[in-house]
Amino acid sequence: MPRRKRVPMGRIPWETTEPGHFEVDLVYHSGETTAGLHGHTIQLIDVATGWSERVAVLGRAQRAMEGGFAHMLERLPFAVKELHPDNGSEFFNHHLVRYWKDKVSGVQLSRSRPWHKNDNRMVEQKNDTLVREYLGDLRLDTPEQIAALNTLYEQMWLYYNLFQPVLHLCEKTMVGDKVRRKWDAAKTPYERLLASGVLSAQQQTRLQQLYEQTNPLQLRNALSRQLEMIWQSAMAPPSSAA
Repeated sequence: MPRRKRVPMGRIPWETTEPGHFEVDLVYHSGETTAGLHGHTIQLIDVATGWSERVAVLGRAQRAMEGGFAHMLERLPFAVKELHPDNGSEFFNHHLVRYWKDKVSGVQLSRSRPWHKNDNRMVEQKNDTLVREYLGDLRLDTPEQIAALNTLYEQMWLYYNLFQPVLHLCEKTMVGDKVRRKWDAAKTPYERLLASGVLSAQQQTRLQQLYEQTNPLQLRNALSRQLEMIWQSAMAPPSSAA
């Protein structure tokens, strides 16, 4: 039986209140052609809190993908309980299935149903707002560009998790043939995570210190400068050999 067939299909319920259930997706930075080695963004979105993690990798080989996930796991202040990608082969190859089953204990794997993009609705939305709106369809294909993108993502990690409020669906009802949705008061992912009670004392202290030591306006300006540098690098004409 193919590996992905062994993984249950569906979606993470919108009513999920326990942090750690992540939708995950891969965004290509290939420009006009997918030929050749190029960058990708791995993005994780926690359904309960809106906490977001992203990392840039060069290519989709085993070492690159495992390295990207390891980087996010080291930075993440709470445990991954479920990982929910689509059906892409980059997530369901032998090495990554082994990585999540053997190296990271206690993680449940699930997957979207084919042709049901709403099964990964939160990460698909954040692919647009937190990746494509920043980078468009740039081609990023050098180690230097990937390193610059990861510097940007470190800044975004602080800015969007600690300072940018998100809404959370709290009620969904059918009225006739229409769905009516009710949203709760906007809170930052950091505030939602604190309220959940899952943080260790050490992680709570770490995040509190980061929050108090960070000026969000200065961070936003630094983020803009870093993004401009990435665009300049990607749009520069290739240098000709002497």
